[in-house]
Amino acid sequence: MQALILAAGFGRRLQPITHKIPKSLVEVNGTPLLINALDCLSGKDINETLIVVGDKKEQIIDRVGHRYKDMKITYIENPVYETTNNVYSFWLASNYINDDVIMLECDLIYNKSLIDRLLLESKASCNILVSKFNPQTMDGTVVEVDENHHVRSLIIKRDQKENMDYTNMAKTVNIYCFKKQFIIDKFLPSVDVYVKTQSVNSYYELVLGSLIYYGNSDFSAVFADADEWFEIDNIEDLNRANTYFQKK
Repeated sequence: MQALILAAGFGRRLQPITHKIPKSLVEVNGTPLLINALDCLSGKDINETLIVVGDKKEQIIDRVGHRYKDMKITYIENPVYETTNNVYSFWLASNYINDDVIMLECDLIYNKSLIDRLLLESKASCNILVSKFNPQTMDGTVVEVDENHHVRSLIIKRDQKENMDYTNMAKTVNIYCFKKQFIIDKFLPSVDVYVKTQSVNSYYELVLGSLIYYGNSDFSAVFADADEWFEIDNIEDLNRANTYFQKK
């Protein structure tokens, strides 16, 4: 199995911290986000972790090296990270993927148990780690989930209407487990078409949502408690994560 970490972004909303360090090395209680991610992935039969880097990439390479515990580390550079978004970083990893993949974004802090649960419950072609959606405390991409945890639709924040019914919605954690056949035969070719014909400054979730819409693969939601993870987009998120994980 491989892991893929998207860590090219600039982290503008975490300034002034990210003036000096990349977003993926921002620390929660002394542990950089990227190091926490690698610690959570280690010991899971993951032979190689691919890291897409961009902003201040030298700091990441110096901090992590080319081997971390039991995993080989392979770096993929996004040289245009300032004018592209995560769909382009994902596309750059296309030629490196050759196995089942756990994919995650670098702006997360979470417990190792989430990776254990995702691996244990990943039975579908595409498995999406989610939490029950609370519109008072959450925003961003959501998925519609039925009583069997099958994912029926994916809706990014831009497309969520003002009076949208969130009854059967779950918030994506931005951690996924893709089976080899799905990511190589379906997801990556679809991303390739999107990047070449639509936009490089967009989101891989749009492509994933289109595959769900066309119904040509099975998608499953793996549920996690909302207090087991934090997405850190800005200084306020970082302060809350520092307080919460210190208590934990």
